[in-house]
Amino acid sequence: MQDKSDIWILGGGISGLSTAILLQQAGYKTSILSDLNFDVPTNYAMASAYPHNLKIENLEQIDEDSQNMFAVLAQNARSGLVIHRIYEVFEQEPEAAPLGDKRMQFQTFDGPVEKLKMTIKPPYRTGANYLYGYTFKTYFADMPVYMDFLWNWYEALGGLLVHKKVTPGITKEASGKIVVNCLGIGSLKVFEDNSPLNVMRGKQVLVPKAPLITGAENIAMAYNYTPSAEVFSRFDGNPEYVHFFSRNDGWLLGQTREPGSIDQAGKWVGQSVKGDEVMVGGISIPEPILSLNNDLLKNWVGYDLKSKQAQMQGRVGLRYYRDAQNTGVRLEVENIDGVACVHNYGHGGSGITMSWGCARRCVDLVNGLSDKKISKQLSAV
Repeated sequence: MQDKSDIWILGGGISGLSTAILLQQAGYKTSILSDLNFDVPTNYAMASAYPHNLKIENLEQIDEDSQNMFAVLAQNARSGLVIHRIYEVFEQEPEAAPLGDKRMQFQTFDGPVEKLKMTIKPPYRTGANYLYGYTFKTYFADMPVYMDFLWNWYEALGGLLVHKKVTPGITKEASGKIVVNCLGIGSLKVFEDNSPLNVMRGKQVLVPKAPLITGAENIAMAYNYTPSAEVFSRFDGNPEYVHFFSRNDGWLLGQTREPGSIDQAGKWVGQSVKGDEVMVGGISIPEPILSLNNDLLKNWVGYDLKSKQAQMQGRVGLRYYRDAQNTGVRLEVENIDGVACVHNYGHGGSGITMSWGCARRCVDLVNGLSDKKISKQLSAV
C-alpha cells in the first residue's frame, strides 16, 4: 500500500474538493494544490440533474453513490443543498428519461394541454396542444454556500490547501507522492490527452431579486421546456430547450447547448443556435430565452418578464465534455515520470451531479481496489 502521508489533489473545484474529502475520510492525508481561483461555473446548480451527453463507466453506480451522499448532506441546514420540484416538458414525444427510476417521486405524463393544466399543471407554451414529460424532485446546490461548507469540512478533517499554480511537469515535483488530477479543462494544459473534446457554450439570463416560485408542496419549482424546432432550434435543426430555476435570490433563465472547441487564441468556436439574438447586460442572448420563457411563465404562474428587463443580466459559460462518444470521463491511473496519477475530469455539465460517485471511484483507484467498493461508511459533518 502506498504511504498514506502525502497525496496531491490538483484543482480546488467541486471534483477536487469532493475527492479530497473522501480520501481524508479513508485515512489519507491530502493537500489540494490550487491557484486559489475558486470561481464556480454557476451559483445555480442542479445537483441531481440527468447526466445528459455524459459517457462514463458504471454510470448508474456512480450516480447512485452521488445521490446517496446528497441525501445525507441535505439533512444539514448548513450544506446549501435543498430540494426543488422540476418539470421536464416536451412538445414532441421524448426518449425515455435517463436514470428516471433513480429520481425522487418520478412521474411521467402526457396529454392535451387543457387536461394537464388541471392535473399535473406543467408550464406550457401558447399554441401548444399536446405535451409529454415527467416531473420529479431534485437536489439543488447554492454553490457559494455549498463550497464553503465543503471547504470547512475538508479543513476539519485535516486537509491542507497549498497556493500553487499547477503547470506542466508537476509530476516531476511529486516524487514519492500520489497525484490526483481534478483540473477539468485545465488538464489539457498540464497532461497529454489526445481524446476528442466538446466544449459546450451555454448562455443564460439572471433576474435578481425576482420572487421565489413555489408550488403546492411549498418548495421551489423549476422546468426544462422543449418546444417545436420552429420556436427554438440548435444549429442542426433539432429543438433546443429553455429552462427556469427559481431561487431565493432571483431567477435563472436559460439556456443554450452549443457544441464547439477552443482555438489557439483561447476563444470558443462552434455551432450557435439558430435565430435572432438580443443584448442583455452587454451579452448577446438568443431571443427565445426571453420570449419563450416569458410566455411559459405568464401561462404557468402569471408573471411577465417585461417588468424585470432593467434588472436582467446576461451570462455565458463553457462546459468541457471529454470524448463524449467513446471513452468519456477520464477516471483512470496513469504512470507519469514514475508517479501514479489518478485522473478525474471531463464531466461537462454533470460535474456536481457525479462528484461524489467519481470521488469514491478515485478512492478505489488510490487503494488499488479498482474492482471493489470501499466499505468505509461516510458521514457528513
